[in-house]
Amino acid sequence: MFGWFAPSCPCDPAAKRWMEDRLKWLAKQFGLHILLEAPVILPTAEFFPDPWDGSPKAVRRMFRRVCGYMHVNPDHMDLTLFDDKPFMDTMRAGTWQPSDTYGKSGSVHLDRGGVYRPADLVGTMAHELAHQRLLGEGRFDPDTFDNELLTDLTAVYHGFGVFLANNPRKSTGELGYWPGTKLFMPEYLSEPMLGYAMAHVAWFRDEEWPQWAKHLRWAPRAVFKQGLRYLQKTADSTFQPVRLR
Repeated sequence: MFGWFAPSCPCDPAAKRWMEDRLKWLAKQFGLHILLEAPVILPTAEFFPDPWDGSPKAVRRMFRRVCGYMHVNPDHMDLTLFDDKPFMDTMRAGTWQPSDTYGKSGSVHLDRGGVYRPADLVGTMAHELAHQRLLGEGRFDPDTFDNELLTDLTAVYHGFGVFLANNPRKSTGELGYWPGTKLFMPEYLSEPMLGYAMAHVAWFRDEEWPQWAKHLRWAPRAVFKQGLRYLQKTADSTFQPVRLR
């Protein structure tokens, strides 16, 4: 009776508002069918059946698969591997930029050290290819305040939430403030924001408890559970499934 067990959103009000607004934007850009029908990509042989030995050939095979899931033509992308030791975290081990190679539209550079953490490397690839979808396709201004946040969310929207949630960039990026507030804004999606984003995926698909959630590590799984319970019990989101509109 004291409301101690009332469901609560894992995000602060500014992050919650941003998340819902940007999910609506992504639905308009890429289509709601992506959120409803695209598979949630998992670190399993079903999605990555190729043998993995950490070689450049294996990295390129993995990259082509991630391109397919992100709806990017791999033949239009340059991929290069570079050495940046010591290898500290995968977020700093990937970059995207427009390609200066004839016939290519984008260039992704990956640290060779990522081969020792293939699941994290997948998340890095998805993030950089999200830059391709946003910047390479002219959908978004790179100077906008939420560039990296939206890039992470675009990867989640295309099914890579498990990979990003299992390796959130807690130790990278700089804190700022959400515009017009005194609330801290991370440079990349925080663990609560990733959980809330993935909760929308399950909520939109009317999944009471999706099978893919078992692939989340315990901490992101707890945040996801909180976000999903909040949406199921309150429907308090400006980005709602068609059945509730």
